[in-house]
Amino acid sequence: MRVFFVIHELALNGAATALLQQVRRMRARGDQVTVATPALNGPGAALLAEFVATGANMTHVIDASGHDIVVGCTLFTATAMRACVGRIPTAWWIHEGRAGVTEIAGKPGMLQTLHRVGKLIFPSRVVAERIWHPLLGTLPPGRVDIVPCAVPPPPPSVAPVEKREGRARVLCVGSVYPRKRQTDLLRAVAMLPGAPLDCVLVGQVTALEAPGGDIVKSDPDRFILAGGQTPDAVHDWYRSADIFCLPSGDESMPLAPIEAAWHRIPVVLSDLDCYGGVWRHGVNALIHPVGDVEMLAWYLRMLLQSAGMRSRLATAAAAVPLRFSEHRSTALFDAALGDAIATFRPER
Repeated sequence: MRVFFVIHELALNGAATALLQQVRRMRARGDQVTVATPALNGPGAALLAEFVATGANMTHVIDASGHDIVVGCTLFTATAMRACVGRIPTAWWIHEGRAGVTEIAGKPGMLQTLHRVGKLIFPSRVVAERIWHPLLGTLPPGRVDIVPCAVPPPPPSVAPVEKREGRARVLCVGSVYPRKRQTDLLRAVAMLPGAPLDCVLVGQVTALEAPGGDIVKSDPDRFILAGGQTPDAVHDWYRSADIFCLPSGDESMPLAPIEAAWHRIPVVLSDLDCYGGVWRHGVNALIHPVGDVEMLAWYLRMLLQSAGMRSRLATAAAAVPLRFSEHRSTALFDAALGDAIATFRPER
């Protein structure tokens, strides 16, 4: 297969990481792969070297000549998708949750492009049916495919990141900005002043909501901003953690909780629709209402005090990554692209 991917950045985020995994698999079996991006530098180019290492053709030009299909990764590729749709088979790999629905609903041009694309790919059926359904209801059958992102087993590691003796660590992985609500986690840990619990945020810091910055400054040994990390380095942080928490206000099946589950870490999440059918409160995770800092603090205290609860939740969570295997993801992704190519009819 000859695939032309388009993405707006190669930053340390879930969309770029998912694309990197997909490109690696395609290149390993000999597929022709091109990855088109704007000219990148700084944090937006963090994964560029890893993409280059796959042997994929890297370009800044949207020219899919000689390819079988164009795949847009994230809604930020709307302009490229608009230019390609109707001329070549297309698929739009949607990584956004409710924020994406709001974005498209307010831009008729993007909505029109969404309805013209040959195939829409979502990470779970719940995301498509609960979150995106208002914009998909009029599409004909066969236009939407569900492809869980691959979350491979952790790579080998020399050692976990060190932590302070006698203290537990709660870890959050994700770019730091308001939608992720990392300040809720900082506030929850600060509500447990006597607890031997440190908090680490791994991710590129774009904007930390108040009073997050003040909390970090108040005790920088307890509250750590680790910055963006390569995918392999992130796993060393997981290995050092006792609890994983992602208190986001909006997501579309994030990879980080699944990665944490590989390491048998108990998972604490906010109650988002995207987790339906995967994460269950009291079974394989603890789930709190978005923004309920007191309940989050209570969950952290319970996990800190109960080794049995930590073990039970972590053991149950360990089954989750098995649903996101590379074999399954590759087969479903191939099928989606193959169908988009087979059913394509050029627009006049």
